[in-house]
Amino acid sequence: MKDKELPLGTKIEQIVRQPTIGKKSVSEIIEKIYTSEEHNLFFSRIRESETHKKLFFLHRFDLFGEAQFIPYFYSADIPERRREEAPNSKALQYVISKEVVVRDSGDYLLSFLGIPEPHAKEFGEDFKDILAYLTILVIRSNGDLVNLINAEEFDYKTMKSILKNYENISFDVVGRQLAEVFKGNRGELDPVIRSKIEKLISQIISGLTGNIVRFAESYRKMMPNMMLPFHKLSRMWLLTILTKARLDIEEYVNILDNLHIHKLIENISTVFWCENCSLENPSYSEYHGRIGPSKIARNECLNCGRTQSYSSIFSLDELLKDAIFSKDGFIVVYFGWLLKKEKIPFNVGEYSSEYENDFIINNNTLVECKMFKLEKDTIAIESELENSIAQIRKHLDSLNKIEGQIKYTYLIWNRYESPKELMYLFSSFQTKLIDEQFFEFVVDIFSL
Repeated sequence: MKDKELPLGTKIEQIVRQPTIGKKSVSEIIEKIYTSEEHNLFFSRIRESETHKKLFFLHRFDLFGEAQFIPYFYSADIPERRREEAPNSKALQYVISKEVVVRDSGDYLLSFLGIPEPHAKEFGEDFKDILAYLTILVIRSNGDLVNLINAEEFDYKTMKSILKNYENISFDVVGRQLAEVFKGNRGELDPVIRSKIEKLISQIISGLTGNIVRFAESYRKMMPNMMLPFHKLSRMWLLTILTKARLDIEEYVNILDNLHIHKLIENISTVFWCENCSLENPSYSEYHGRIGPSKIARNECLNCGRTQSYSSIFSLDELLKDAIFSKDGFIVVYFGWLLKKEKIPFNVGEYSSEYENDFIINNNTLVECKMFKLEKDTIAIESELENSIAQIRKHLDSLNKIEGQIKYTYLIWNRYESPKELMYLFSSFQTKLIDEQFFEFVVDIFSL
C-alpha cells in the first residue's frame, strides 16, 4: 500500500515512531562545540569525569525513552527507604488530577465578561447573528466568492481555480461597517445588526472593566498548569536513568550542576508538595527562575511542618541536544571533538563509493563509532558486534579499492566489556570476518 493510501491513524503512528534525528551535520556540530567556550569546557569535563561519561554515553533511547518527544533531564527527591521501588508519588498524582483539568472556558468567559447566566443564551445568539451577517456581507461583496457558491460542482481544484492566491478577496466591507458603528453614523449596516453589535461591545467593555482584577487572580481556572503531568513520573524516570548509567543521586546532581554552570540546561519547572497534606487538600508551590540543581531547597510544609517533596525539569541547550540527537549519536560528536582538541587531522561523514565512513584519520586510519542500547544479553551483543564488524569490513574494502592506504581500523563503542570478553564474543565468527589483529583495535569510548 502506498503511503498516501494509508489510513490517517497509521500515518500518525508512523510519524510518532520515527526517531528524532538532528538535521545538522556532525562536522558542523563539532565545529560549533569546539568554538563555543561553554560547550568546550563542558566537553573537557566529560573527558575528565567517569560519571559524566556514564550518563552521556547512554544511547538516546536509554536517556530519554523510545518516544524521545520531550528530551528533558529530571531531578527529584527519592525517599531512602523506597529507592529500590521506583516510587511514584500518590500525593503528586492527586495534585495533578485536581489541577490539570481544563475548565469550560466558554462558561468562564461569559462569567468574566459579566454576562448573567439568564442572558448567556441571548448573548450567544446575538453573536451568531452578527457573525452570520458579516460573513454573508463579505461573500456578497466579492464576486469570485459568489460565483464559487453558485457553481454546480465544488472541490479543492475548483476553489483554487477561482480564488487562486486570494489576492482578489476583500474584507474591507466589514471594516467600513464597524467603523460606521463606532462613529455613530447610520451607514449601510442593517439597523438590527447595528443594535446587536453596539449591545455586545457595551457588554464586553463593561465586563472587562469590572472584572480585570478577578481575571488576574483566577486565570488559572481556565488555563491549567501544563507542565505538571511531566512531573508525574519524575522519580521513576530518574531511578531508571541512575540504574542504566550506574550513578548514585549525588553523582547525577553533580552532572546537572556542571551543565547548569555552563548554561547548557535550564530549570523550566520546579514544584514542591507535601506528601502528608496533599492527599487530603491538593496543594503545591512552584519555583520560577534560575536555580542550581543542588540548591533546590526542600522547604517545610506550611501546614504540618514536614519536609516537602520536589521535582524539577530541565530543558537542554540546543547545541547539546544537536550533539545527542545527531544521526550517529553523541559518541561521534565527542570523538570528533577529541580529535580536534588534539589537533589530529580527520575527515568525518565522508563517502567512499556507496559507504559513509565515520572518520578517516591521517588518511590511513578508519574509525567507526557505534552507540548501542543497554539491557541486551550476550547473544544480542554478539550479533551487534558481528554486524558492526561486517559493516567495517565492507567500508575497509571499499576504501582500499580507491585509496589502498588504510592501515589501521578501529571500532569505538559505548560498552564496558573487557578485551577478554570481546575475545570470547568474537570467537564464533572471527575467521569469517576479521583476523586476530583486529581485536586490539576494539575500543570502548570510556577509555578515551
